Amino acid sequence: MTVFSRLRHWRKRSQLDRDLQAEMDEHRQMLEDRFIREGMDAGEARAAAARRFGNTTLTAEASREEWGFRWVDTLFRDVRFAARLMAKRPAIVAAAVFSVALGVGANTAVVSVLQALLLNPMGVSDADRLAVATVRLDKLNLPKAETSGVEWRELRDMRDVFTHVAAMEGRYWTSDLGGESVRVIGRVVTPSFFDVFAVQPALGRFFDDNDREAVVLSWPTWTSQFGGDRTVLGRMMMLDGVPHRIIGVAPEHFRYPVRARVWTPLQMAASRLQKRGYNMTLTVVARLKPGVSFHQASARVNGYVEALKNDSYAQGKNYGYFVDLHGFTDFVAGDLKRTLWTLWAAALAVLFTSCASVAILLLSRTAGRRREIAIRLALGATRTQVFRQLVIESLLLGLLGGGVGIAMAAGATSILGELAVPQKELLALARMNGSLALYGLVVSLLCGFVFGLAPAVQLMRDNQAAGMARAPRRRFQSVFVAAEVAAAVVLLVTTTLLMRSFWAARQIDPGFRYEGVTTAFVLKPKNDPGFLARAETELRAAAQGPVALAYPVPFASEGLTAGFTIAGRKVQSGEPERHGEAHMVTPGYFRTLQIPVLRGRTFVDGDSADSERVCVIDSRLADEFFRGDDPLGQKIGMYGGPATIVGVVPALRATTPESRSRPVVYYALAQMNSTSTVGVLARSPGNTAPAIRAAIRRANGSVAVFDVQTLRERLDELLGTRRVVALLVLSFGGVCLLLAIAGLHGVTAQMVSERAPEIAVRLALGAEPRQILRLFLASGLTWAGVGLLAGLAAFAFAQRWIANLLFQVKASDGLAVTVACAIVMVGVAGAVWMPARRASRTDPQQVLRHE
Repeated sequence: MTVFSRLRHWRKRSQLDRDLQAEMDEHRQMLEDRFIREGMDAGEARAAAARRFGNTTLTAEASREEWGFRWVDTLFRDVRFAARLMAKRPAIVAAAVFSVALGVGANTAVVSVLQALLLNPMGVSDADRLAVATVRLDKLNLPKAETSGVEWRELRDMRDVFTHVAAMEGRYWTSDLGGESVRVIGRVVTPSFFDVFAVQPALGRFFDDNDREAVVLSWPTWTSQFGGDRTVLGRMMMLDGVPHRIIGVAPEHFRYPVRARVWTPLQMAASRLQKRGYNMTLTVVARLKPGVSFHQASARVNGYVEALKNDSYAQGKNYGYFVDLHGFTDFVAGDLKRTLWTLWAAALAVLFTSCASVAILLLSRTAGRRREIAIRLALGATRTQVFRQLVIESLLLGLLGGGVGIAMAAGATSILGELAVPQKELLALARMNGSLALYGLVVSLLCGFVFGLAPAVQLMRDNQAAGMARAPRRRFQSVFVAAEVAAAVVLLVTTTLLMRSFWAARQIDPGFRYEGVTTAFVLKPKNDPGFLARAETELRAAAQGPVALAYPVPFASEGLTAGFTIAGRKVQSGEPERHGEAHMVTPGYFRTLQIPVLRGRTFVDGDSADSERVCVIDSRLADEFFRGDDPLGQKIGMYGGPATIVGVVPALRATTPESRSRPVVYYALAQMNSTSTVGVLARSPGNTAPAIRAAIRRANGSVAVFDVQTLRERLDELLGTRRVVALLVLSFGGVCLLLAIAGLHGVTAQMVSERAPEIAVRLALGAEPRQILRLFLASGLTWAGVGLLAGLAAFAFAQRWIANLLFQVKASDGLAVTVACAIVMVGVAGAVWMPARRASRTDPQQVLRHE
């Protein structure tokens, strides 16, 4: 019979079974009638017909093999038998399912983030063929500066290594979507942008060289703001009061950049394509030509830059100028990449520990099942059949745990976007999907096979006589316990180091008082020159404390960077490169943040656009570039010409608490207002957010207010990655430790139970209870010690990866290792103590009488 015919018959096997039974009954009846006609009575005829027809069960089985698949029926029979066995042991099944669910859930959740950021970043296909170019200026300490139009033009012309090269620039607009002024985040891009990413529009088209006031919508903007209306093409969208025609919609899977809601065409003036280092605000992305490796492309770019510096670009040597290519995945994930791989390693440790825990649990049942297996073998079952049955039981446990784990992972990924971390928009892209569910199921099946293999092998290695005589073996269990302890040691040492790093970063004094300060951002209207003055006036009237306008806002971004000159002072030997940040602030800025004045004064209301240009510098700039001379009254030029230094303030840690800011020059916002975005700072004991919104609305009702947060919230978000990673690794380490404690306790308790007669004999012959106590403590703690040493060896191997996640703490920190090892040893000692103490209190008379 063909496979197709077997499949067709197998689907109708219930009906075929009924038909087969009816046909066999009819044949027996025909034989019975024939024997009756030959002279037999009814009873003799029925017995003769049964003998002549033969074994009906064997006949039915032979027929079923013809129209079905024997192995499928056998599999279903084994599965039903395993399910009945599991139903009789709900406590053991629940413990095993929970252990597997923890491992599979943690692993699947972390892999979902890896998929969204590293494996398939933001829906970009062939991400390994994409490169992002950045400018490196070694002598200015700028490792990843954005590029200018010149680099884009030069890379675009390298057609021997790149097929498409695109440039984009971040942009914010004010729009009236939904009937109120809101900020729209987007990018202005060159027409080749979507070609680089090899995406096709979901609706309409993308840009060409003739487009000017046009806009392409992201999928979320199209669905949320326009209701997914397919007639949206050709309609106008107002951006900063300028109508832009909607020409297309990006596909749903494409989310780069992750915060972009619209894209508009980028028109670059001819000067941007000629002057290197001018307007370095572009991100350049290129697609490698087929057959060109990333290494070849980097060599081509490096060779061009070196030839350029040798021939014409002398400043390139002065600044240490290089153009670097980065893999798209590395560029997007940034600092998260190493963190995510660390979390995945921790999740794998939990998965491994979960498997070991279930294996220990199943091994503890082998003593009870050894007799069962021996009897089944004695009755004719083959070892292959028994082994298959045992493995199917383990696979069912794995599948149940995997299903629960996948549900746990889906719940975890749904809240990733709510975490207070710097790149939470990227984490929000992680979602459970079919491929991840399949991954979780495969992992759970693999786990089921792995943790079921050891019990099956141990049972099958026992001969029948040994099975009848109870011959326990605990070698596998002890090894698994040691492995659990080792995983717990690695994770808990790592947790201790991460917690100390987080605490060290949290304790750093940034140089200003951030408690009680609420911040927000506004987009300046283009046709309202008096807006900032009115806004500050309204804010002063509404707030209960000092207020200020500034760009940048502490803990939100760094300032504009540029080189500077000092009037009348030549560059001194050994002096650092004259490069720093420009901050634009109103007079109330230093009072709002309670920044002391070291020398001179800060800004006053008289420092207006019509008065002499003044600035305030920080102490780092004063110490490094004036070397004990009085900087007050001297002129420094960074943006918009020279400015007279009127004051010195302390150097702050305003970008991140972990790193010092560059030398900073503060300008009066009224004298240098060159940014489209301005931050608001207000010190108040209560909630100032409503007052800020109301004050800005009174100053100009069409201005969008966004990103309202306190400085405490911004600081917590900056340190959020350290906090979240430390808590996750702590959770993983805690799970591993609890599983190790449970495993060691179970193994020791089982050993005490099995050796009860021996313990009774020892006590009856004069052994002291403390000797019995020491015996079992030594037995349990020996394997825990092996696991401890193995864990320390594994951590020593992983130190160089963990060191990159630490701040002001060494990976070899003795205190962290000691604390973690002490926690593990206290836990395992407690796990061994209870069964060992019970053994020491054994009543010899009662045990021996029972025996």
